[in-house]
Amino acid sequence: TPGERLLAWCGRQAADVLVTDIRLPGKVDGWQIAERCREHNPELPVIYATGFSPVAPRPVAGSLLLQKPFHPDEIVRAVRQMTDGPQE
Repeated sequence: TPGERLLAWCGRQAADVLVTDIRLPGKVDGWQIAERCREHNPELPVIYATGFSPVAPRPVAGSLLLQKPFHPDEIVRAVRQMTDGPQE
């Protein structure tokens, strides 16, 4: 499943920001993806996207939650905010 492939990827790749949906097909969700990636990179900023989650959003330091649907400009602003880039 996509979540399981991403778990394997987390240990091999470096990223500036992780953007993940909370609900993913299969047994792995976005919360688990972020936790695993942060085992390798504790400071990794995470942007969670959700239209519906059976689990109430929980505050996670260094993360943002975007409600779907969102405009593409919103994800650009969120990535810039998480990487301390310039705001437009």
